[in-house]
Amino acid sequence: MNGLKKTNWLQKKGLRLLIIVLPFVFLGLFWSELPGRIPLHWNLQGEADGYGSKWAFLGLAGLNVLFFGLFLILPHLDPKRKSYVLFANEWHIIQVIIHLFITYLFFSIAFMALGYQLPVALTIKYGLIGLFLIVGNYLGTVRPNSFIGFKTPWTRSSEYVWHKTHRFTAQVWVLSWLLLLIFDFWHQRYAWAFFVYLELLVVVPVVFSYLLYKKQPEVNPKE
Repeated sequence: MNGLKKTNWLQKKGLRLLIIVLPFVFLGLFWSELPGRIPLHWNLQGEADGYGSKWAFLGLAGLNVLFFGLFLILPHLDPKRKSYVLFANEWHIIQVIIHLFITYLFFSIAFMALGYQLPVALTIKYGLIGLFLIVGNYLGTVRPNSFIGFKTPWTRSSEYVWHKTHRFTAQVWVLSWLLLLIFDFWHQRYAWAFFVYLELLVVVPVVFSYLLYKKQPEVNPKE
């Protein structure tokens, strides 16, 4: 019986474990070829302005392991743990996407460290496009919980506001990738505009949740 449980566990977590392991396999194969100083941060012009050791780069691979552990533990710590069953498939996909994004960043940095000339701005841009597009597709199905989603005072106080806010945010995030493709200027002349754009993707849903709360006071729980 225990063997069957372990098999089922591996089947459910297999894809994520593979994504997590790949960076460590790469490090095992190319550790000696990596330079002592690896670029880990870039300025708005796409120029490396921050470096770290190979051990710091190993930490990026370890970030996936940390998230994997958190994803296992958090639902059990959540007072609203029963909600996770209601969006179990979407929760699994969101975890996969987050692991993929970290691994994508790892290999992007790894290839640049090995001497491959990658356009940093575009590499990060398209990685974020994929992140917002795919996560946005599933964000609207996330049920009320204590860790995942937009947890403003207003979404916490009303399931109605929670659902409406997350559906609205899902639409905004999915459409945002079109804007990133159309307005391909931020990494050339107005690099700062991209960061303003990212802030708006967070600020707009927060403001929306507040306005919805104020507009629909009758759905709020009575004190």
